[in-house]
Amino acid sequence: MLDIRYRIDRMKGLYALKEAGLAEAQAKRLDELLQAQDEDGMITLLEGATLQPVARKKFEILRQAKRVGDRLTEFSRTIPLPHDKIQGLYPEIRNLRTEYDRLSTDADRAMTRT
Repeated sequence: MLDIRYRIDRMKGLYALKEAGLAEAQAKRLDELLQAQDEDGMITLLEGATLQPVARKKFEILRQAKRVGDRLTEFSRTIPLPHDKIQGLYPEIRNLRTEYDRLSTDADRAMTRT
C-alpha cells in the first residue's frame, strides 16, 4: 500500500500507470524519469498521455497528493511549526489516499474476474 504523502510512493504510483496505455516511447521515457527521480517530469509526461479512465483518475489523485504533500513538507520546515495548517491538510490527504486505494482495489478486482 502506497503512502501518497511521500514523493517516492507517488512516483511508484505514477510508474505503475505505465501499463495503462502508454506508447512505447512514453513508457521508455517514464523509465528514464523514474531513474532520475523526476516526479515533475513524470507528471508532465502523463498529463499528455492517453490513459485508461481508471488510470486517469489515479493520475489526478496522485497529482493532487503531490500538491498536498509538498505543502506538508513546506510546513514541516517552518519554525515554529504551523500545527493548525498541518492538521488541516491531513483530512485532504487521507481522502485522496482512500480514493486511490479504492480505485486500486477496484482495478485489481476487475483484472481477476473471469
